[in-house]
This record gives sequence, C-alpha cells and structure tokens, in this order.
Amino acid sequence: MLNRTVIIGMDEPYVQDMLRKAFERYSSLIKVQDASEDAISQNNNDLLMHWREYESIDWDAVHRSSSVFANAYCFRKGLIRKAQMAFNLKLYTAKHPESILCRGVPETWIFELDDVDYIDEALMECYEVDDGMNANEGVTDPQQRQQFILKPSLTGRGAGIYVFDTKERLIELLEREFESEDEDEDDSSEDCSGNEHSYHAVSQIREWVIQRYINRPLLLESHQNRKFHIRVYALAVGDLKVYVYRHMLALFAPRPYSESAGNLDDQQAHLTNTCLQAKHADFDESKAVSLFWELGLPQDKREHIFDQICKILGETFAAVSSESTSFQTWANCLEQFGFDFLVDEDCNAYMLEANAYPDFKQTGTNLKFVVEGFMDASVSMAASKFLLSDCMDDRLQAIATRDFKDLVEVFTHKNERKW
Repeated sequence: MLNRTVIIGMDEPYVQDMLRKAFERYSSLIKVQDASEDAISQNNNDLLMHWREYESIDWDAVHRSSSVFANAYCFRKGLIRKAQMAFNLKLYTAKHPESILCRGVPETWIFELDDVDYIDEALMECYEVDDGMNANEGVTDPQQRQQFILKPSLTGRGAGIYVFDTKERLIELLEREFESEDEDEDDSSEDCSGNEHSYHAVSQIREWVIQRYINRPLLLESHQNRKFHIRVYALAVGDLKVYVYRHMLALFAPRPYSESAGNLDDQQAHLTNTCLQAKHADFDESKAVSLFWELGLPQDKREHIFDQICKILGETFAAVSSESTSFQTWANCLEQFGFDFLVDEDCNAYMLEANAYPDFKQTGTNLKFVVEGFMDASVSMAASKFLLSDCMDDRLQAIATRDFKDLVEVFTHKNERKW
C-alpha cells in the first residue's frame, strides 16, 4: 500500500499548529508527523512531503526523487533578495517597456558600499539619487522634496530601513550602520533560536537598495491618516502557477503621517512594519492590522487596487522565472510568499518587496482567520497536486474546492528546464 506522509517542522507554533490542523482534514490518507518525531523509512513508491524551515528540508531528496515534495524552492534569491529582484525587474522592463512593472514598482537602485569614505563613487552608480538630493536644496515643503528609502538587501521585518533626502543624512545613517556592524564583529551572539553564531559574515555584506520614497501615500480619515501598506499572500506552485490570496491585510503605522512627513526620524509615522510596533508597550493590535476589503474606500477603488496587485505580481513572476540562475522552479515544490504593497493618494499600487517564509504571526489573533484560510488553501493545493493527485474522492475534492475559492490565478508558465 502506498504511504503518504507530511513532516511538519516550523519554528513558530502559530504556524505549526495551523498546518497540522489543515493537514489533519486529510488524515484518512495522509499521515501527519512532527519533525521532532522519529524519522520515517520511505519506500521507493511512497510519497513524502517536507513542510519545514528552509534549512531543514532534505534538498538532495527533493531534487533526486519525484515522490518527495517541499514547501519551498531551493533557488529563489532572484525574488526575495531586494537587490537581485531589482536587477531582474530592470532586465525585464528593458525588454518589456509596456509592462505594468515600469510603473508598479518604485524606481530602485542597487547601492554597494565598502566604506563611507567612498560614498561619492558609490553614488555615481545611482546618480539620479544624488541629483535628487541636490535638487532638494531650498525646497522646504517635505512632500515637494525628493525623498528616498534605504533598505539592506538581505534583511527583513523593517531592520535597517531609513528615509533620507540629503547626502548629509545618508552619510550619517550609513556611518551608524557601519559602526553597529563593527561592534557586532567583536562578539558572538545568540539568535532567536538560542544558537550561538558570529555576525562577522553579515557585517561584510555592504549591499543595499535605494528606492524612491512614495511621500504622498493614500491616507484614510477612518484610520487617523496613518500610513499603511498592504500585505499580500501569494502561493507559487510547481513549474509554475502563481495564485494571490484575495483576503489581504492593511498594516498601519502607529502615528499619523501628515504630522511627521518632514520628520524622517519618526519611524512610527513612516514605517508600517507590525513587528517593529509590537516591541512597544502600548502596541494595540486592533489599530495596527485591518482587513483590506473593510477599509473606508469605495468598492470600485478597492477592486482597482486589487486588480493592479494581481497584474504586478503576475509580471513579477514572469520576470524572475525567466532568470534561471537566481529563480528555479521545480514541479514537486510549492512556496508561500508575502508581498508588501503601498498605495499612493491616486490609488496607484506599488510593490515594495517580497518575503519568503513571511511572518504570519504579525497578523495577531483578531485576524488569525486570514492566515488560517491561506494555510488551508496552501495545504489543499499540496494535497491535490502532490500527495493525493491520484485519489481525490468527492469529499476531499469538495474540501479543496472550498479552500481554493479565494485563490486568484495571476501567472501560469511551463518553464523549459535550463539547469
């Protein structure tokens, strides 16, 4: 008899518990096992899925056998590393000047710097930023000034992100970052898992992206004119279909934007990352996260924003999947991604970045059902496409059909294997 097993091993209990519950709906045919349990022995014809943290997936087995599946792609830095994605999108838009990506992604520059003393040479590679800062001289209205946002290429969750509009401020920010990295070099530290490691390798990475800052964001009186971004969950399947989960989240900054548009140090007005806010004692989850479809906007505007998001994501996957050295899809893999979008005052949507293994826990408890729905849809996709593709009866198909109703297909392509 053919055995079908999924091994679940996620560090965050918030996610681990959801996955187990989602897979247990198929427990009549799929054995659900925690990664902490004893390893199983697999026969040649058995079907096995790894739903684990990236580093714990048996990649040799996934790439060697068509009966072993994984919840991630091994190579996807072309999407999730900010500089690499910027490079891929630039290549794509050069070939496709009609693409929505020409408008739907903020103008982005790759910024590499080994030492602050060489900033003038580094800015020569993104001279538009230097020109913009020079053009700000004498402009007092903050929303008339050209503003930019600096992001480390490899970090997430709002770490190391700053807004600037002068070279002096940029130098000050970079000096601060270099000094903090030098301090980290001298010590070993523990990560959130309790594993001791050295930050020396991280401190050698001097790669950022600079994006043109959208300083006229859409503000809603119903949310005290606080800046927000939209968190969009997407599911990439096999080689390759991409779906957007319709139930999106709006993540709000804690302070009104209009009062601090000119105070670039006020991160509580400019940055909307929930994980940054949660560190404060006065954090209020109900004010930080809302449902996109319940925002105080006319329905036609919400639909217009959603339509843009779908088109932008479809084109994004078209761009990165064509660069096989940095994004490789496999027929026996799927992966969940989180994308952040900002909307300007004219309801134009802009994609800011992509995240693998998104921080689902930032959704909190009140809107947990959004993540649960996305998990159910992702698990049903894994069941119907991988583990149970040959034996989906009417009952199981009804479960999958219900779960799929909020997935919107935005991209389909069968890659010609180039690796």
